[in-house]
Amino acid sequence: MTDANKHAAMAQVLSELGCEIEALGEVLCLDAEFAARHVCQLQAIDLIAQKQRALAELIASGFSEEQVSRITIDTLRSRFGGFVDPRGAPGRGEIGGDLNLWN
Repeated sequence: MTDANKHAAMAQVLSELGCEIEALGEVLCLDAEFAARHVCQLQAIDLIAQKQRALAELIASGFSEEQVSRITIDTLRSRFGGFVDPRGAPGRGEIGGDLNLWN
């Protein structure tokens, strides 16, 4: 199996997990009282799903500069933007800063 196939398989799993997490959040939102008591946690569930889908797209694209620029979650775009240089080649950026999932 080539690296591209491995990356495609990883991207597919991340995408599926993102959809499953989002579906879980939607089910929890059906209970209005529960949703009212857990707004922040439900927003966190949604953000986790968004991050997983963004990572899936990034992996599937081979960390392309174009895909990095399409990331709509600022914290992810800033963390992965350093891996692509202005010429479109993989850069030497480092992941740093706050690793808190809720950012």
